[in-house]
Amino acid sequence: MMKEKNRCPFLKEQKVAFCKAFPLRKLLPFDRIYAEENICATRRYTQCPIYREKATREGPGKNCPFLEIETVIYCEVFPIKKMIPSSCYKLECPCTSEKYPQCPLYQKMVHGDLPVREEEAKKVWGFVLRSAYYYHRGHTWMEQRGEAVRVGLDDFGQFLVGPIKAVTLPKIGERIRKEEPFMEIICDGGNVRLLSPLSGTITAVNQEVIEDPELVNLDPYERGWFLEVTPDEPVLQAEGVFHGQEAEGWLREESARLQRALGGEIGTTMADGGDLLRDLRQEIGTAKWRSLINTFLERKEG
Repeated sequence: MMKEKNRCPFLKEQKVAFCKAFPLRKLLPFDRIYAEENICATRRYTQCPIYREKATREGPGKNCPFLEIETVIYCEVFPIKKMIPSSCYKLECPCTSEKYPQCPLYQKMVHGDLPVREEEAKKVWGFVLRSAYYYHRGHTWMEQRGEAVRVGLDDFGQFLVGPIKAVTLPKIGERIRKEEPFMEIICDGGNVRLLSPLSGTITAVNQEVIEDPELVNLDPYERGWFLEVTPDEPVLQAEGVFHGQEAEGWLREESARLQRALGGEIGTTMADGGDLLRDLRQEIGTAKWRSLINTFLERKEG
């Protein structure tokens, strides 16, 4: 258990269970694994097709050997419950330190303001979508902030990339061009070059994400943003940009494409809103992962 001192009161813990042998990690509340219809915690687990495929010659025990119990943490007031294993959570994160009062969401709550409304943040096949944002086909998002446009990587994109080790961003004053690579993400599988969703001049760079690139994985729509741009044309008038219901439909189609590319391994988990694996590349192999990066992010479909 985490200490109560210097910890955000909205940070909650929950025990969850998951199957270590299943291709994608789907987290279930701990108490649900003992439901009558669930065989994982009974001797009937030997009937499971995944167990039969992965099991060794050792004799059966009381519970399935692939059943894993873990403690996760999540923000109680964030509109989408995103669970993070306690073992992976950084000790210096504001949520678990005396810095938690600096959190914009915490400040809104203590001052009586409401957090982001449910209709502004939703899940599409397991991926978080901010309805107010604009999305590019290379899975970058754009948010209008006065005359500037803030740019980041969407939840689908950060899932594909996996744990991020570093980011290389252009400098303030430089120009970027739509549909051309404008930055790189460094991860265990190699470098990923993202396509710019717009043309314009860079006016701000997120120094925090350079120092702590994992923010892109943990909070892609807020603290994990990349840069701000003064665009050459209004985002609303840009071609190839998705917004609102159109963005939902596009993300649903992208998720279905991903399901087909993975041979159906991921489809059930995404469609029912299950929590996805943190490191897809490690599960499917670097070659297949690189093919997905080329298709969905770098858009090398030829």
